[in-house]
Amino acid sequence: MDEESAEVAKQTEPVDAQDASVDPVKVPEQIINDLKPPLDFVPPKLKRKRKIVKRKLGVSSKTEKTLVRTTRKIQMKRKPALGPVDQIRLDAKYPLIPDFDVGSPLSIDTPDSCAASLVSTDSDFPDSVIGLSDDDSSYDDAEQGNEDSQSSISGYTSMSSVSVTQSRDNLSSSLSEENGQIRQIKPGEEDTRPRRAVVRVSRFSNLPPFIYFPPAEERGADLPQDLAKNMKWKLSTITPLVVREALKSTGFRLIKSKSGTFQIGRKDRLWRNIRKLEVKFGVNEFGFLPQTYVLPYDLKSLRKAWKKTSSDVPWIIKPPASARGQGIKVIHRWDQLSSARPLVVQEYKNNPYLISGTKFDIRMYVLITSFDPLKIYLYEDGLVRFASMKYSSEMTSLGDNFIHLTNYSINKHCDQYIHNEDAGACKGSKWTLKSLWNYLRNEGADVDELLMRIRDLVIKTVVSGEGVVNRLCNENLKSTYQCYELLGFDILLDTELRPWLLEVNISPSLHSSSSLDVTVKGPLIREVFNLARFHFPSKFNEEKQKEMSKILGIEQEIGSFCMDGRLYSRVLSMGEKEKIEDILLSAESGLRQEWLGSILEDLKPCDIRQLVHYEDEQTQLVNFRKIFPTPESHRYLKYMEYPRYFNLLLDAWENKYSTNRRQGLKLLDSFCCKGIHLEVPQIMSNGATATLEPHSTTSLPIIVDNSC
Repeated sequence: MDEESAEVAKQTEPVDAQDASVDPVKVPEQIINDLKPPLDFVPPKLKRKRKIVKRKLGVSSKTEKTLVRTTRKIQMKRKPALGPVDQIRLDAKYPLIPDFDVGSPLSIDTPDSCAASLVSTDSDFPDSVIGLSDDDSSYDDAEQGNEDSQSSISGYTSMSSVSVTQSRDNLSSSLSEENGQIRQIKPGEEDTRPRRAVVRVSRFSNLPPFIYFPPAEERGADLPQDLAKNMKWKLSTITPLVVREALKSTGFRLIKSKSGTFQIGRKDRLWRNIRKLEVKFGVNEFGFLPQTYVLPYDLKSLRKAWKKTSSDVPWIIKPPASARGQGIKVIHRWDQLSSARPLVVQEYKNNPYLISGTKFDIRMYVLITSFDPLKIYLYEDGLVRFASMKYSSEMTSLGDNFIHLTNYSINKHCDQYIHNEDAGACKGSKWTLKSLWNYLRNEGADVDELLMRIRDLVIKTVVSGEGVVNRLCNENLKSTYQCYELLGFDILLDTELRPWLLEVNISPSLHSSSSLDVTVKGPLIREVFNLARFHFPSKFNEEKQKEMSKILGIEQEIGSFCMDGRLYSRVLSMGEKEKIEDILLSAESGLRQEWLGSILEDLKPCDIRQLVHYEDEQTQLVNFRKIFPTPESHRYLKYMEYPRYFNLLLDAWENKYSTNRRQGLKLLDSFCCKGIHLEVPQIMSNGATATLEPHSTTSLPIIVDNSC
């Protein structure tokens, strides 16, 4: 071969076969992206084959769609793994979605007793699985973007298909906090946040540790491989970024579900429940919800009320289970009502408190960690959402939703909507709740009095539905583990700064479209998870659990390292049942002093478990404030369907130990050292119960050490 032929042959060799000193020609990535077909590209030849098959077989349009879907599935199976060019395209399209390593799933399994889920996420399962009637099938006030969506956080779930990943380095982005502002860590940027242990021990002995979710300014330390590979939580495609980040900090993902709280989440059910108490206790106590009529049931009553008012009185109509402001209108004529579907017709408050001439409402977050006993926490921060245009009470303006509605999903389409990225500024169409309180204080308003009225409103609203929720819990739950609910309360202030309840969202949105949203919702979700108190899965024997405790540096006597189902058992012994019956009999007299002292004299194992859970929650409070129970909250007990034993127990505990908490904690820890809180009766085949001591090997495979 001559030199010219050899040179030509060398130039035609593959790049990797040439000498390393020769640099290959580099094609710009933009050109590659332009030339590479999209991921859903269908070759023309395949399209022609579809037409031929359709013509020969005479397929209908429905069958053709099935054929198209089948063809795409075959294409996806044949498609090779994503290369760097494909990944670049995906990152550009979805820059805020963390890229989880789905190749190394982990798993968390909880006891079978938790397997009875009341209501599941309505987007994930059909109505037949959710267990609702036809009119309940859309009960969820779901909103997208910054409004209420399926991104709710609720713990009425089996948690048996929960999923987690340990590879946090595979995420494309993270969040960190600097000077009180949450910022996003860009891909490739070094994460300099200090590491924090993701294990938290209880303040009491013989209790398994909890998973700790660190704040945004910290990141969680890695877990041992033997522990990580046994943990698995399911991450939904709609899981918000702030939830992903909170779970990512400890390596976990979440599955969620709902309870019977649609009793206050649906607008029609909310009115009926509050109306019952209003009739019984008066408007002064329960007159915080505007007068409401549920059609078609209240059509005659509405017609009578309509005739008594003039045509200049506005009303607001809402579907009973809508979202994102869909179907909401402000009307003033009878012919504007639609009789084709159920509606909620409500008195329109035309005297709202205005800031810069603009109407607004407040989104407040409420966490309920238990309904029996009832435990309610109110988040100190929230969102203030403004309408986009100046408020007007003229009848001609009623059709303009940018004036009368404050939903973000509506106002974001207005040209006059102003985005606000500064969480501490009183500007734009969205503020933080803390900014509003500062503004009102500067205006001379009594914010403390306003907050007291809002707390009263929240407690009474939850109490109005607690009876139905508790019945559903008793029918469906054998364990109280992970029974919590995060709610969003929408409140309007009138010119006298009187709070009015607009609605309760059982699926408050946790999606974040701005740094202001992240500043509010990021710490919120971390604190919710810490108050929910997740345990590690029961996957290890006693020896392995001791090894894990040693690796993680746990020196306190914890008994079991993993989840112990006895802590959340609802089964009662005969002695416990007798005490409960005696206390409830005393409570029927209505005199608090009849049971206030006696209920704490002989604490049973079920009493100790409830008090331990209650006190352990208090250690995780940062921005949430407990509003029920408190030393003064006993006045709300009369509004409940009937007295509940554990509500009376916590009331008596607060009355005795609220000013001397150390003495109460010392008493509880003395019981826990003896393992009394783990004495759980076992149901025999004949229906009888037998109490199992904590050292009994027939109760659970985990043995509790009483050496403390």
